[in-house]
Amino acid sequence: MTSQTCSEVAKCVDISNLLRIQRHDFLNHLQVIHAMIQLGRNEKALEYIEKLAHDPEMISNVLATYQNESNE
Repeated sequence: MTSQTCSEVAKCVDISNLLRIQRHDFLNHLQVIHAMIQLGRNEKALEYIEKLAHDPEMISNVLATYQNESNE
């Protein structure tokens, strides 16, 4: 493998790992929302969803990594 190929593979692995972490976090958020709804705390669930919807961290890590590595 050339060094460029190794670098590209490493970037793909990094992005894959970030996506795996993000998926795990997202599923945890869904579990929290599901529990709130089951407990009848619908207003709390809506507040939680709204908070998440305005959270730039939800997607910024993966996008920033991809953009930074694409510019290199």
